[in-house]
Order: sequence, then structure tokens, then C-alpha cells
Amino acid sequence: MAAQTAVKLLTEGDVPYDELVPGLDLARAITSAGSTQLGGGYMRFAQDAEFADWTLTYDEVVFVQTGELTVLSGNGNTVARAGEAILIPNGSKVTYRGRAGTLGFFVLWPFDWNKKGGAGA
Repeated sequence: MAAQTAVKLLTEGDVPYDELVPGLDLARAITSAGSTQLGGGYMRFAQDAEFADWTLTYDEVVFVQTGELTVLSGNGNTVARAGEAILIPNGSKVTYRGRAGTLGFFVLWPFDWNKKGGAGA
């Protein structure tokens, strides 16, 4: 089957949010679009929350639209505020920590990382 080549606008309301951990919800807008090798979508923090001790089996970029996101890793803490992004390479062990009201957009590759031997989120 040929891959779709249409340009697509993604909005926060494209797909519903699902709770990852209390206070942190994800809406997988790119993954649901199904027309690219990228995965990703929106992350929103309804309250101060963290998703701890996650080892990535993919490359990821997180762009903070509003609020503040901290990624803790073996290299220390990386803080991004509105308009900034964090690059997280494959193999990194991290903790995501966000403040209430933070909204971000994440992109990862490959989209099917969880079918290639990685743990599922």
C-alpha cells in the first residue's frame, strides 16, 4: 500500500487525550494520522506531575507551547519553557516533570518503537 502524501494540519482536538500518569495526558495526533514514519502528539499537564524512569527506544523532540517542562537524565536537568524544545536521543533514561498548565508537542521516530522490542506506554 502506498504511503499517503497529503499535507495535514494537526490540532490539539484531533484525537482524545488519554491519561499516562495522574496529571499527565497524551493525545497521539501524529500516530493516529497513520501517514508517516513519525509518531507523536500533544502532552498536557493538568497538575504538577512526572513520568519517571523511562528509557527511550526512539529519538524524541518535545516542544513546549505553554508552561515549563523539565527532563531529568544522567546529564542533569534540562528545562524548556514556552517556545523552547528538548532533544532526547534513543537510549536515554529520563524523567519528564511538568508544571500544571504545561502544554507541549512531541515527535518521535520510529513511530512503531513499541513493536520493535521496547516497553509500551
